[in-house]
Order: sequence, then C-alpha cells, then structure tokens
Amino acid sequence: MGLWGTILRPAAYEVRGEFVARAAPDLILVRHETLAVLGMSAMEQMAISVTPDQVDPLALKPGDQLRLAVRQDGERLVLVRIERR
Repeated sequence: MGLWGTILRPAAYEVRGEFVARAAPDLILVRHETLAVLGMSAMEQMAISVTPDQVDPLALKPGDQLRLAVRQDGERLVLVRIERR
C-alpha cells in the first residue's frame, strides 16, 4: 500500500508542488498547492527540512513537479517521502 495510504502518527501531510531550489544541503524550497491543514494558500513557497539521502538521488531541477509527504516538527516541516510526478 505504501506511505500514501498509511496513517502516520504524528500526522504527515501530502503536498503536491514544484521544486524551486535547494537552499542548503538540508533544505529544499517548494511552491505548493493549497494545504489548508497547515493554513497555506496555493503557490506559497515552503521550506522543507530534508536529509541529503532523501533528495540527492533525485537530482532535482527547478520546475520539477513533486509529490511529498511532510510532517510538522515545531516550526519546521520535515520531509517524510518525496517522488517526482
């Protein structure tokens, strides 16, 4: 079934969006669709904490369309899963 159909605790949220940049080795920027549960409108830019092992194999380029799962950890969003659409 995979993560997309799994219930996670604490909750993880599915995000669809466009890769903007790798701001740091452990941070990506994504323009995303509406994410009401986090109070974010469509096409706002979000910073997501990542590990290099999660994103290096994808060799992301600006404009790549993504499907992500993120989890809120205090004030930051942490990547749980990522795939290109």
